[in-house]
Amino acid sequence: MDHGRKILLKTFWCSKGWCYNNPSPEAYNLALDEGYFLPVRAPVPHDGAMTVLQDLLSRITAQDVADAFLYSLSTRKLEYRSILGSYWFARAIPEHSGESGSCRICGWDNHESMIDTDRYPAYTDDNIMNFERHKWGGVRHTKLNYILLDLAAFLKLPKAAPTQQDKYLFKEILAVIDELQPSQKAGAYRDLLTKKKIFPANKQEIGTMLDILGICGVLSSDEHPCPCVAFHGTNGLPPREHTNDFTYPVSYWHASDGVNETRFMEVFGSNYCEM
Repeated sequence: MDHGRKILLKTFWCSKGWCYNNPSPEAYNLALDEGYFLPVRAPVPHDGAMTVLQDLLSRITAQDVADAFLYSLSTRKLEYRSILGSYWFARAIPEHSGESGSCRICGWDNHESMIDTDRYPAYTDDNIMNFERHKWGGVRHTKLNYILLDLAAFLKLPKAAPTQQDKYLFKEILAVIDELQPSQKAGAYRDLLTKKKIFPANKQEIGTMLDILGICGVLSSDEHPCPCVAFHGTNGLPPREHTNDFTYPVSYWHASDGVNETRFMEVFGSNYCEM
C-alpha cells in the first residue's frame, strides 16, 4: 500500500468506523505529494462546474471506464471502480443552469466546510470524498461535486488493462443472479456474493459495486431505469424503500429483472463480446 493512501485511510477510518485522526504535518505533506490528499481550493460555482464537467467528459471514453471497472475486480483498486458510476451519471445530466445553494438536478452543493483548514487541512470535503473513493469505490456518484473529483482523478491514473481473469470474474459475479429467488433484491445479491468470495471484496465494497451497476444501467429494469434512460435528478426519484439503503435504481431491482442486456452492451461493448 502506498504510504499516502495509508495516511488517507487512517485519517478518516479506524476499527470503530468513522473517525478523525489529524495527521502530522509530515504525514499530510507526504499524502499530498502522492495525490491522496488534495490541496485546499475555493468552491467552484455551479455553472463553472458544469463547464468543467463537459471538458472532463470529453477526455474520457466509455471503453476507458469499462476497462477500469473490470481491472478493479482482481486488483481491488477501488479508485478504478468508482468511475463507472460517476461517468454514466455525468453523461445523463442535462444542460442546465443553477444558482447558489444546491442543485436538485445534478446534486451540486455549494456547502463550504466549517473546519479550520489552516489547523486541519486534511478535513476538507474533497479529502473526505477521496477517502470514500479509495475505501469503498465512492458513495456519491450522483452528486456533481464528487463526480468532478472522480473524473479529474481518473484522468491522472495509468490506463487500466483488464485481464481475461477480470472478465471471467465479472461473468461469475453476474451468474450469481441465477442462484437467487426471483423476488430477492440487491441485499440478498450482495450477501450471496460476499459469502461466495468470487473476488477480493468485503460486504460494503460489494454493496457499492451494485449501486454503481445500477447507476450505469446494468442492474436496472424498464419500470425503474437508470439515469441515462430516464433522468430524474435528485428531486424526482421514487421514495427510498425502507427495506434497503441502496441507490436508485438498484434499490428497486429484483433478481427476476436480471441483467439489462441493452445497457450492458452500451456500457461494456467489446468487453462483453470477449468474455
